[in-house]
Amino acid sequence: MVMALSSERQILKIVADTSFLMIPGMFGIDVFGELDRLLECSYELLVPSPVVSELERISKQGKPKERMAAKLGLSLIKQGSVVEVEGEADESIIKLASEMNCMVGTSDFVLRKKLRSRGIGVIYLRGKSHLALNGHLR
Repeated sequence: MVMALSSERQILKIVADTSFLMIPGMFGIDVFGELDRLLECSYELLVPSPVVSELERISKQGKPKERMAAKLGLSLIKQGSVVEVEGEADESIIKLASEMNCMVGTSDFVLRKKLRSRGIGVIYLRGKSHLALNGHLR
C-alpha cells in the first residue's frame, strides 16, 4: 500500500514471510539493499506474528544452516514492525496484504502463486542472486 505522508513522500508497505527473512542467511543476499535497488522509494517491512513464531521454531529445531538463517531473520525484524494477527503464516500474510493493500516479500512458490492470483504484487528471490518484482507497486 502506498500511503501519502505528505504530497511528496510515500511509503510502500511490504509484508515479509519466513522465507523472505531467511534469504540473507541462506543465500548471503542483503534484502534491504536489494529492496532499495528494486523499489527506489521508501518502504516499511511488516512481519505477521505467525512469521515470528515460525522463525523462532526454525531457529531452535531446523537444520544448522536453517537455524542460523532463522536467527538472522529474527534480527532483521527489528528493522520492520511486527503485526499481531491470528492464524497460520500464509493465511495471515494473504489476509494482511489484501486488507492493507500491501506487497509481499516471499520465496515460497506456492504462496507467490496464491498472491498473484489475487492481484497482490510479490517481491521474490530470483536466481538465488537478487530480488525481483512480480506485479505492480501498490
